[in-house]
Amino acid sequence: MTKRLLFLLLPLIGLFCQCKDEHPTPEGGKDYPSRETFTLIDNCMNYMNSDPQKAHVMLDSLRDAKLMTPQRCDYFHAIVTYSGEEDLDSALVICNRLLDKGEFGDDAYLEEEICVLASDITSSSLRHVETLKYANRGIAICHGHESMHSDEATLMGRIGTAQQELGKTAEARETYANAYNLLKQNNSFADFIALISLQRKQASLYNEAKDYDKVIDICQDILSQVERFDKDPSFIEQRPETMQKSSTATHEFADFYQCQMYGKIARAYRLKNNPDSVKAYIEKWSHTQASSSPINKVSVLRELLFAGKKAEFNDARQAAEQLYQEDSLNTEYVEYLTLMAEEAAKSNDIKASNAYLKRAVAISDSIRQHNTVRELSEQLALHKVQEHQLAHQDAEHQLKRQHLTIILLSVLLGITLIAGIIIVTLMRRNRKELQIIEMTQQDLSESKEEIRELVQQLEETKAEKVVVNIKTLYERIESAMAEEKLYLNPDLDLPTLATAVNSSRSMISLCINNVTGKTVRQWIAEYRLAQFVKMMKENPDELIDVLVMRCGYKEQSTFRRQFKSVYGVTAGEYKKQLTSQLSMNNE
Repeated sequence: MTKRLLFLLLPLIGLFCQCKDEHPTPEGGKDYPSRETFTLIDNCMNYMNSDPQKAHVMLDSLRDAKLMTPQRCDYFHAIVTYSGEEDLDSALVICNRLLDKGEFGDDAYLEEEICVLASDITSSSLRHVETLKYANRGIAICHGHESMHSDEATLMGRIGTAQQELGKTAEARETYANAYNLLKQNNSFADFIALISLQRKQASLYNEAKDYDKVIDICQDILSQVERFDKDPSFIEQRPETMQKSSTATHEFADFYQCQMYGKIARAYRLKNNPDSVKAYIEKWSHTQASSSPINKVSVLRELLFAGKKAEFNDARQAAEQLYQEDSLNTEYVEYLTLMAEEAAKSNDIKASNAYLKRAVAISDSIRQHNTVRELSEQLALHKVQEHQLAHQDAEHQLKRQHLTIILLSVLLGITLIAGIIIVTLMRRNRKELQIIEMTQQDLSESKEEIRELVQQLEETKAEKVVVNIKTLYERIESAMAEEKLYLNPDLDLPTLATAVNSSRSMISLCINNVTGKTVRQWIAEYRLAQFVKMMKENPDELIDVLVMRCGYKEQSTFRRQFKSVYGVTAGEYKKQLTSQLSMNNE
């Protein structure tokens, strides 16, 4: 919520930097209301979150007093509806009504601001295709106006984000690069801020692609610009009055971004598994004044933990907990909860991890961080699957233990019963019975030997018949392949071949494997390859691809792999050798 409000109010900051007491002309700048009017608008915006209805009433008063055009009044109504009432659809309806009418009067740049707002609304609700439409319309208005470079680059950044979300990574990179080229030659403070924001989006894109070297390069570039601004802020034009009058404000601004970039660089090195560089940048981060902020400590918790600085990690965690007791509805708290969920998951405490994730989802949903809600919900779903799997595994293990116990008890009981029966039987039998038993055992042994010999003779006879049957079947298969040319059928497979020779698939496979030592697929491939070589020799001028399809192949890749496996060269190389041999024979 805080970040979105800053984004919406950033154009107002730019207005104060550019506007004069009188309305500037389109050639000299934007057609905005006077500075005094914007002071009143700023007062209205102060009630945007606390009392949206009062903000609407104050805006209507400005319109009735003719201090602001009805169209611009509706534009600010849309902002209050979007950010104060959190009614995205109603705010977008206002924007569409203004854009459809196109009655902007002397306020020639209002259309571009409405496009910026509409693109923000659609981006927040994950309607990225609509975001592209509004952003492109805004860029068309900005194009060619030097005073609107930062707005044009902001819209290009919005397009890049939408492309990134739609999976068009290459297009997003190109869009970010174009926006960067548009901004890097300008020295206004608005352009400077827009450039840093754009580069951070670029870093996010490369971070998703796991190109951490590029992330480090971009962060280093931001650091160099910020450090230059810190040393000599005069090269930036139209700076806020606080920075023009006080060097402390400039240092705080630079220190904040240095802290952020050191943390991002440390994270990139952590993902590259470079502990020494992580520790170096954590050390730099700890020396910035902004590092004492609880929010910034939370943003670098992972790096502190990875670097082994347990004491600093615990301090940052305590500071974060103290901060969020006062205000927990922000993105930093979501990041903190996500990290705590990750740590709990590493300790196999899925229940605690889910509790952190559920809280993070609730906060992200309340501040309309839809992408974060989606990602965290996916993590929750994965955890639920893990919980279900663990519970299922535990149940299976318990059931197996029960089965094993029952089996062991049954075996022991059976052994005991058998032993008892044997003992009782042996006690009741006399010597004569024992002799009879011995004779009977001898007779049984002889009978078993006779049966064994008979079985062996039967198996030998059966094996001979199987060999004869296999040879006969193979002759039938070869005959069918030669006469009917079954191998020219692209769909020829084991079932088709079995149907053709009126046999079972298992017998066909066993027959070919025993006779040739090859699989059915390899055996069929040899027929097709032989046919291909024959056709190549008969039609040397025919294209290889055409011959391949006439030999029964569906896929060229299958043919190329099988041909090289058998002949040791590609079909093209084989054809060259054949052509060369024919030329030598002709000569």
